[in-house]
Amino acid sequence: MVIQMNEFLTNEIRLLLVDDDPLVRRSLRMLFELHDISVIGEATNGEEAIESIAKLKPTMVLMDVNMPKMDGIRAARVIKSKNPGIQVIILTVSNQHDKVVQAIRDGCSAYVLKDSPAEQLIEIVESVAEGRYFVDTAIANDLLVNLVQGTPHYQMQKTPSLLTVREKEVLQLIVNGHSNKEIAGKLNITLRTVKAHVSSILIKLDVNDRTQAAVMALQERLVDTTG
Repeated sequence: MVIQMNEFLTNEIRLLLVDDDPLVRRSLRMLFELHDISVIGEATNGEEAIESIAKLKPTMVLMDVNMPKMDGIRAARVIKSKNPGIQVIILTVSNQHDKVVQAIRDGCSAYVLKDSPAEQLIEIVESVAEGRYFVDTAIANDLLVNLVQGTPHYQMQKTPSLLTVREKEVLQLIVNGHSNKEIAGKLNITLRTVKAHVSSILIKLDVNDRTQAAVMALQERLVDTTG
């Protein structure tokens, strides 16, 4: 399941690895460097990750969930609150759905199982750098059910009826995983117009980014979830 989420895309990847297992960090570093992805630093827990971000200024953090001192979910919440532009990928052996939901609600870009093939992990990192959102297919269906049927996390500050017909069309395409360029082509409008619609949607739904807009759209049934 992939959802376009970031309005400001960047091709440069400056990656911070966060895992308490040095063998995992070493193997990940080797993997990424073989694919010309810059690993600018490592950390062994959430607290170190937060400190490293202030010094190293990464564009992306790949982080384990279960770590001493501060786990990945708590660290991700702090990182996204202080540095909303940093993309965070959660890497774990666990498929606990409540943690997946919390990570997404906190603004994480991807939730990936550690046993994912190396090729897939590279593809996910590159996709996230382009502004896409990824949840491992092994848990995507259950996650969608949780988001659609669960208790809404975000409280609607304004009525969904304030969305225009065109904005609802754009929101549907965001949830379906389309980029701004793709949305422009499908709706036969300019890229500038798409960006204006996206900004209006974020304001009307009182959310900060595409991830939150997509989650709210599913939770509040603002879009078609049957397709």
